[in-house]
Amino acid sequence: MGGTRMANNIQGFVMIGAQAIVFSITNLRTLKTIERGRYPVAIGDDFYAEHEILPDTVDAIVQAFDAINQIFKDYGVPTVNVFASTSWAEADNAEFVRDQLYTRTGWLIKTTSLSEEAFFRTQAIMVKFPQFKSITQKGTVLIDISSGSVELTTFSNGVFGFSRNLSLGPLRVYEIMSDVQRSVTNYVEVMRDYIDSRLLDFMRLLPQGVEYTNMILMGSNLSIFQNIIPEGKHQVETDRPGFDLLYDEVTKASDQYLADTYDLTSDQTSLVLPTVLLVYRLVETLNSQSIWISDLKAIDGIEVNAAHEGGFKKLGFDPNEEIVISANNLAERYQVDEAHMQATRTVALQLFDRLKKLHGMGKRERLLLEVAATVSDIGSYIETHKHYAHSNYIIKASEIMGLNDLEVTMVATITRFHSSITPQSDLKNFPTMSTENRLVVAKLSALLRVADSLDASRQQKIQQLRVSVKPNEVLLTARADDDIELERWTLARKGKFFSEVFGLGLELKGRNIL
Repeated sequence: MGGTRMANNIQGFVMIGAQAIVFSITNLRTLKTIERGRYPVAIGDDFYAEHEILPDTVDAIVQAFDAINQIFKDYGVPTVNVFASTSWAEADNAEFVRDQLYTRTGWLIKTTSLSEEAFFRTQAIMVKFPQFKSITQKGTVLIDISSGSVELTTFSNGVFGFSRNLSLGPLRVYEIMSDVQRSVTNYVEVMRDYIDSRLLDFMRLLPQGVEYTNMILMGSNLSIFQNIIPEGKHQVETDRPGFDLLYDEVTKASDQYLADTYDLTSDQTSLVLPTVLLVYRLVETLNSQSIWISDLKAIDGIEVNAAHEGGFKKLGFDPNEEIVISANNLAERYQVDEAHMQATRTVALQLFDRLKKLHGMGKRERLLLEVAATVSDIGSYIETHKHYAHSNYIIKASEIMGLNDLEVTMVATITRFHSSITPQSDLKNFPTMSTENRLVVAKLSALLRVADSLDASRQQKIQQLRVSVKPNEVLLTARADDDIELERWTLARKGKFFSEVFGLGLELKGRNIL
């Protein structure tokens, strides 16, 4: 690695997908691509057919890595970032292969979560898609099609709204339906019914009252679409009738015709039908009228994210907003008490900001606290008694845009322990979490407990709160519009953990403002 900040604005990126390994060299100050290429490696055939990555495939990955590394060296790239798509983790031997590749090439692979990939894709579209602001004033759905999954992300009024991942990628559909193809004559109809059955849940969860007039298609599995993008352009627009014609052509054409007409390999040709059928059913179901086909991919979003996190480039939006909106969506889905959630979240962030010298945490930890405060009570949808335990497993099973698997686990753990159960011994049940991360969880749990206690009555009595750090205690001075004895009593029980974590007592003083 190494190199100065000046040199590090030129970085190399590698993304392992199901059908190819894509690389780029990018100037993060300008987000200009210096070099980009791809090495076809059919790793997805192993994922979905064999459930493991075979030795020959590992050799092919090493060869691709070596070739890419030579290109990076030729350009003098000081920093290399290597990612693998979510489908990588579906292989039973993924961790073994990850270690083998590190031993053989020196490159450590980071596996992205579904929510991280969705986050990268939205960043790519929001920064690099020229018509983004104008298009998304109307209801717009972004559909990213990879071999194993489809991510559907909605926008309206120029703002991110909702994201959902479906295990419905063309290669996965093809593998599942391959037996059917040999045994039925109406293969297209059976595949359509299968796709429709998987789309039902997504449609049910869509926000009501929004028409998705526009659709943006992107992803690694859009070969037939990308081959109709004119040379020198990065996207093309088509209307509904134009897409209907393409659908009719594909469903009636032979594989040889498709291969010749659209310059496809045999592997790409076999995925044309499930890809086009999937998109067609989405276009019909959502009644989209304008369809944009973009050659943007997850690696573009990874570049944008690296530029932002490295301080090289300011974006025209706050990426954390998507994460908070995603958490709000989850809270809304499970019908949390919004007034209590807002009050708890506000106080939790106030405590975080006022006690920075005490806890020593940064912006990312503040975001995790904000997310945890937003979703801490979703378990009440299942049962109010021990709701914290239900919140824990719901969060772990949900997608929160932009958080990696470790961060989701941390948020789930914080919510589990925002109740009066002391987490000290229970935290040892998370062996994959480092001591440093356990300490972060403990600190954020302690802050969230205090914030939750200050609205114990669920009546938002406290209108103002002053936080003062004394030599032996943290003093909370509240101005309230009603008696706060219940809050004081609750804090006395739940605040004990705060004292254990930070080594200071906790006192709540209050006076009525009426």
